[in-house]
Amino acid sequence: MGSILEEISAATTFTSKEEEKDIEVLPGMVIKVDGTVVRNSDHALPTTDINVSSSPIFVNNVASKDIVIDSEAGVWGRLFLPESVTGDHTNKLPLVVYYHGGGFCMGNAGGESPTYQSIRLCRTSNVVVISASYRLAPEDRLPVAFKDACTTMSWLQKQCKYQAGEAEAGDPWLMNHADFSRVFVMGQSAGGNIAHHVAVFKPIDELKPLIVQGIVPIVPFFSAEAISESEKNVSEDEILPLGKHHTFWRLALPLNATRDHPYCNPLSADAPKLAEVKFPRLLVIVGGKDPLYTRQIEYYDALKQAGKEVELVEVPEGTHIFRKIPALEAENVRVDKAISDFIHKSE
Repeated sequence: MGSILEEISAATTFTSKEEEKDIEVLPGMVIKVDGTVVRNSDHALPTTDINVSSSPIFVNNVASKDIVIDSEAGVWGRLFLPESVTGDHTNKLPLVVYYHGGGFCMGNAGGESPTYQSIRLCRTSNVVVISASYRLAPEDRLPVAFKDACTTMSWLQKQCKYQAGEAEAGDPWLMNHADFSRVFVMGQSAGGNIAHHVAVFKPIDELKPLIVQGIVPIVPFFSAEAISESEKNVSEDEILPLGKHHTFWRLALPLNATRDHPYCNPLSADAPKLAEVKFPRLLVIVGGKDPLYTRQIEYYDALKQAGKEVELVEVPEGTHIFRKIPALEAENVRVDKAISDFIHKSE
């Protein structure tokens, strides 16, 4: 029996007979008998007509290409450029580092959802975007994802030094078009949790001359051992029912950890005090019908009480994946504007 499968037995419920066959621990995620994890990262999510292949030429006003960040760890990213950069190397654009969702167990930097979000962000905010990968649980449990995110930030710090002429030439797209004094860390769901932990694990002062001006957690994936009011109200949510939510955490957290672990609950007694974390400005975006809504609002309130500069955007009818729901397009346009205003506020 593979070691991964042995760990899964502690995180899920199946009998000894079931140990001899493939196990679907989550919809779209199967652990095979040999311990191999097989994923369909966009399982059961609304789809768009987005082409997930990178395109170094401009298609629908955005170009993209894949880059290697850390070959040993397997960390990579997909760079997105808006067509507004064409022929202009002097007017550099803000750089957004985007981390995808998937409960720390699913998804990838070039998947349909992060590609859709990155292209949309390029178009609506006129920014350079890097959709950054991170290793997934249960093969690599937390804090590996946080460390990979910090690896990406350190790589960008080197790119910033290249641009300043302190070392050999860096990536030409970043050299020509990214403003490293206007960097924003953004993520959706698990990626929103990662965006928070980038500030916890990698103090922004240590990233200079790279300057992180803001963090944007979108429907951040936070929880706690106690069941919240929003979790009770939508326990059978179509996308994130309570059982699925808890399974993600059992697979992602260190073995034997509870949902009050600081990686899951940033307000737990053992978590770093928010007042002591050097956050830049924050924009927290939530959906009123998200099962995680209560925890997200508690997080926002705690940031305010800690004296942080934080804004809140709430979509009353928003579910956990409202950013992909066509019926909520008018609300998503409002969110687009809030993000753009937040990014360009300092200009």
